[in-house]
Amino acid sequence: PIERLGQGLMSEPATLNGLKDQADGLRELFGQSPPPVHVVCCPTRPSLALSLVSELSQSLVALERTVMWVDEIDFANREQWPLPCKVKFDLSKTLQGFVDLDQSVSPLQPTLWYGLSLHTARIQDSVQTLSDRLMRSGVEFDTIIVSTAALKAESFKHYGARIHCTALTGCEASELNQTFEWLAQTQDQTPVASWSLVLAGEAGTSENTVAWAEEKVKTNLGPNVKVLGHIDTSVANLPLNSAWHRWPELTAKLTNHLLIH
Repeated sequence: PIERLGQGLMSEPATLNGLKDQADGLRELFGQSPPPVHVVCCPTRPSLALSLVSELSQSLVALERTVMWVDEIDFANREQWPLPCKVKFDLSKTLQGFVDLDQSVSPLQPTLWYGLSLHTARIQDSVQTLSDRLMRSGVEFDTIIVSTAALKAESFKHYGARIHCTALTGCEASELNQTFEWLAQTQDQTPVASWSLVLAGEAGTSENTVAWAEEKVKTNLGPNVKVLGHIDTSVANLPLNSAWHRWPELTAKLTNHLLIH
């Protein structure tokens, strides 16, 4: 039987005066395609991925996108950030075929769904991807966005075929090296369609540090990696709850990156 989500829960998203953007037009021309998977990670401070994904999810919902938030951040790394809802089963149980999809994901809003996925990286066998399962769910999802920590890259192939990775990284050599290690580990596990970085460095020193970091990124990862922007606060000093309100232009750029990939 086809697993269906949200019967009696979903409401039709409103339209903006019938305005159609490029993504909507392509969807009309070619029909629904499996949603892409966007992975967000801060290797040196995993909880920042939670606050960024929470903010980006709301931005996408405001643009009438339907989002699946997959959360891989374990309790030891959440810095008291609560789960957004009660969780019946880990998403890995659905991917392994033990429980239906509606037992492991929950609607936070009519167009924003959430699943906790702490054990998916342990799945050894090939399974039907989350992206394919969502295609059969009765809800038309536009994006899967994953908040993850380093050392979880084995899970990404279980979410979908098109993986886009964005890392939030400090500009110090040790922080960059940790990020490079995560990116290399991810590339070893699954093909990655795009790489992008956000650089964080203290005000006053960030200009030189960011320039050095950008050069090191290109040297290590090649010219195809996009540096989407930088913020003038170190990773360690970013306030978890309000981190992204101070940089609305960067948040908008990140949202646009999710929309076009």
